[in-house]
Amino acid sequence: MGTSLRGAAAAVAILVAAGPSTFFVTAGPAAAGAEASAGQWSIVRNDRRDSYDAVTVTPGGAVWVAGTRRPSGGAGRAESLLLKGGRSAFKRVTGPGFRVKRLASASDTRVWAFGASRYARWSGKRWQVEPWRHGRVDRAYSIGENLWVIENANAFPSAGRAGWRARSTLRRLVGSKWHKVGTPIVVKGLDGKWAAGSVRGRAAMARWSGKAWRAVELPAVPAAHPGQLSELTDVAMDGETGRIMAVGWVAWPCGGDKRPFCGQTLLLSGYPGSWNFEVRAEPGIQPRAQAEPDGRGGAWVVYDTKGGSRYLHIGPESVDAGAFPAPSGQTASVRDLALQLESGSIWAAGAASPGRGGLIWTYRR
Repeated sequence: MGTSLRGAAAAVAILVAAGPSTFFVTAGPAAAGAEASAGQWSIVRNDRRDSYDAVTVTPGGAVWVAGTRRPSGGAGRAESLLLKGGRSAFKRVTGPGFRVKRLASASDTRVWAFGASRYARWSGKRWQVEPWRHGRVDRAYSIGENLWVIENANAFPSAGRAGWRARSTLRRLVGSKWHKVGTPIVVKGLDGKWAAGSVRGRAAMARWSGKAWRAVELPAVPAAHPGQLSELTDVAMDGETGRIMAVGWVAWPCGGDKRPFCGQTLLLSGYPGSWNFEVRAEPGIQPRAQAEPDGRGGAWVVYDTKGGSRYLHIGPESVDAGAFPAPSGQTASVRDLALQLESGSIWAAGAASPGRGGLIWTYRR
């Protein structure tokens, strides 16, 4: 995804101020906060047999983690794996009978699992499995009474590509049928009633009215470079304050053979009609960065580097940077995040490299 964050706070320069919206640019790697300690996140499970892909947390605190496990002796194909834990140790539980790539939950009896050709709902007693006849599920969300999936979403290449166009499909479960939903933007992430993405190569947001998605006016990202593109890849909403935070990227052609595009990380925060954009020179272009609310007015942003997964923490007054802890001699690869709304505890799932090892992290206030 990009290069790692290093260094302490750097100066911030205001570029544009138009009415209630403000645009900032970061001159250095961490404009509004010092490097945060990795000790804030702790590893709660490290199993060298496993690799984890998805995590969801029910309002009651049950943490579900999906992934794969190598058979005993290491020979043969990896088998699908589903774990359940949280306040107690994680235990293997009965899965839906296919490899789970994405999870979502609304309660202990409404847990959803998505695979390549099937999806299932946990009723509290058993899995109800149905065929999946649509595209690759990249993200799944249970929000209120709605179950959404983003499918076939593409990501901007790390090296860039001239003529690149964003692509995705948004679907909503209505009764027992999945309906394709029209959107005014190409959606890459959802939270609450908010969607993040782009329109014609420019970062954009939309809001769900209960019946349709409506475009939201944002301040323009200044086109400081010819051929500039921008996109928001994910959004997080604080349930108590209503504060919106999103992450994305800005990229432009810079003419190099090995590096044809240059770019920066784009952060958005604020409220409707009062938005703050910030461009950070590091960690650079992050086309798959994920955001999750922290349960206390801020958000976690997670992205990958050659040195392992790192995070930005967007707080009320600052943005802090840090790295996820990993076993000695290995680096962390975070693949999914989930928040328990009532407690504000955050969970992450992924793997360690080089080699193999499933890792589960938690951050608790």
